[in-house]
Amino acid sequence: MGLRKQQKLDRSMRILEIARTRFQKEGYDAVTIDSIAAEAGLSAVTIYNYYGSKANLLLELVRESDVRLIDMLRELIGDLPEDMIDGISRFGRIMRHHAMTYLAKPTWREVLAASILQGGTQFGITYRSLDRALVEIMTELVESYQKRGTLNPKIDARSFANTLYEMQNIRFFLFISDDNQEKEDAEILFRRDLSVIFADKSPHSDLERKA
Repeated sequence: MGLRKQQKLDRSMRILEIARTRFQKEGYDAVTIDSIAAEAGLSAVTIYNYYGSKANLLLELVRESDVRLIDMLRELIGDLPEDMIDGISRFGRIMRHHAMTYLAKPTWREVLAASILQGGTQFGITYRSLDRALVEIMTELVESYQKRGTLNPKIDARSFANTLYEMQNIRFFLFISDDNQEKEDAEILFRRDLSVIFADKSPHSDLERKA
């Protein structure tokens, strides 16, 4: 990598880390591009040239977060528990733990609000593409249990993975919307959901044999 590209990368990483820290401490609304630029020793114009808007800066933080998250989830796929509920529950646990390590609940609320309000913009499109990447990993997880003979192979892996991921997403939305809900509470609720979903998903269940 050339010197200029390395300098640009270093500058971008510094901007992101300053933004992430300030969003955590001060809240998204209170932070301005000017304040981020001042701490980074850059002009506000430079940051606008890099990201275009504060919302896009937030989206880049989410993208960076997901890159790290995907690495952790792939490690899970390589070492899945025997029990399906344990495996999928661990998927959700990794997501929640990483999310809370990277951004605070109020900041995640801003992310989700922007993904809805700006659904037709590049923000919404990119956010959904990040979600699809996570669904792909959930699909690999489902397929792994099918290959083990734990989950009925007749089930469409992609559709089922999408359902499981959306269930996890709902629990995540409820988790970040409630400042009093702990990660352990969210896991208990998600495992309860899974116990209902998997009640008739064994390879030899009467329901699946009829299907």
